[in-house]
Amino acid sequence: MSRGALNVLLVHGIGDHPKEFVGEFERQLRADLQRRLNALARRYKLSAPPPADALNLIPGRWAPVTEGIQKEVEQRIFHGPVDFLRWFGMRFMGDVVAYQGRAVYDEIHRALAANLLDQVQPESGHLTIIAHSLGAVVASDFVYDHTEKIGSTLADRFGVAFSNFFTLGSPLVLYAMQSSQDGAFDAGGVLDRFDRPVRVESEDGVWLNLFAEPDIIGYPIRSINRFYSGAVTADVRVDVGDFWRRRSPLSHGRYWTDPHVNRIIAGKLAIDLAGLYMGLEGVNHREAIADYLKQITPPYPQPTTKFGRAQVMNRLARLAVW
Repeated sequence: MSRGALNVLLVHGIGDHPKEFVGEFERQLRADLQRRLNALARRYKLSAPPPADALNLIPGRWAPVTEGIQKEVEQRIFHGPVDFLRWFGMRFMGDVVAYQGRAVYDEIHRALAANLLDQVQPESGHLTIIAHSLGAVVASDFVYDHTEKIGSTLADRFGVAFSNFFTLGSPLVLYAMQSSQDGAFDAGGVLDRFDRPVRVESEDGVWLNLFAEPDIIGYPIRSINRFYSGAVTADVRVDVGDFWRRRSPLSHGRYWTDPHVNRIIAGKLAIDLAGLYMGLEGVNHREAIADYLKQITPPYPQPTTKFGRAQVMNRLARLAVW
């Protein structure tokens, strides 16, 4: 009898994303996953590897919702080709603004639910969510609305538990500034009211928040308050992109295709697959997870880059040109 597949929901970020946006990521992930499984099998003398279909990648495409609105805006206010920089600004800021509206918010969440219900394989009871940029905010809201908000679990609606969460270049921490506060205004109090983070439901699950230091859209999140400190397993600083992009805000667009990011994700999924199919359990399973977390969270110093106004404007300009 099949033990099912590990379900992995991929939620993209801002901008246009074709149906094949997961292609290169999937190729790298499967290769890294096989290497990690082989290493676990040698170390713990495990049984045969899982079948090739034991990983079920589910594209969570929400871009068509906002693309339709943005195209309608362009048709109404422009009477010819749209300048590239203006087009870029509209698409970049348009997604953020549109998502604040209830109708768009609900439609985006309906799209994700439809993707998940249509393609999930519930036999394993496992769901990992990998989300980039604004997609991390969308994914967090999506999980929250189906769990914390209504006192339920993802399994009640989708038949799978929320096992792991990987956020890539996420601006989620900035949304702490929107949280409500009763009484007299206090800046720290606003941040402390951001107090209901989503939580992975698996005992061995992780929430890893990956960010590149030059990425001015992605931020660490654990230290914003005690609630997120308890929910996020680790903020993991990574270098993403080629030689030039990894030193600028251009790094923001390179998480999906970066080998380092891919290896981090593959490492945890390999442990989960080995536990499901290869007999990795008990002391060995706990040791494998502890070693994995130790390897990916070295004692980096806290981010030290200080962006002056001129530096920020210069980097934003380069990002726009790209």
